[in-house]
Amino acid sequence: MTTNANGAHLLEVDRVGKYFGNVIALKDISAHVNGGEVVCVLGDNGAGKSTFIKILSGVHRPDEGRYVFDGEDTIFHSPREARARGIATVYQDLAMCPLMSIWRNFFLGSEPTKGRWPLRRFDIHSAKDIVLHQLHEMGIDVRDPDQTVGTLSGGERQAVAISRAVYFGARVLILDEPTSALGVKQAGVVLKYILQARERGVGGCTSARRRPA
Repeated sequence: MTTNANGAHLLEVDRVGKYFGNVIALKDISAHVNGGEVVCVLGDNGAGKSTFIKILSGVHRPDEGRYVFDGEDTIFHSPREARARGIATVYQDLAMCPLMSIWRNFFLGSEPTKGRWPLRRFDIHSAKDIVLHQLHEMGIDVRDPDQTVGTLSGGERQAVAISRAVYFGARVLILDEPTSALGVKQAGVVLKYILQARERGVGGCTSARRRPA
């Protein structure tokens, strides 16, 4: 677990609140995460977990409280701004295209190119090599990067999404109930990948639904 040079947490929220009309979604919520640390937000359905995740990822702005990133009070106006600062979010639906290949999903919207304009083009060879290397680093043996994402298991899809976030420089990885639709074995696989991201110094924040006793 690492903090910044000034001792500040990597990401911290202090007494944040969020309202939707007369509905109190969140009230007086405080939490923090550091590099190499995983924090779990646990709660029942309707407890506000997804709203909290959306505040951290820049989808919602808190109506009260402080959002501090890298020791500075911060306001994100969009997930793109948060992602540019190194806060990556993996949602339950994974934002992937099942009929597209693994490598195309990995670089969707951020494709590597070669050549100069007007002859600049997608560097397909480099993209495939990068995907194979990154997934191997995460412990996934994918022999064919042209394999469609729809043929992967739920745990493998989560791993691709996590690997993609780490590759594009995530300092904080936020996961919205990553194991909610998975069996016990696949959930264990995803947790292993989260720990691997932690070992690389990435801070992690994941939400989970509380199971009945």
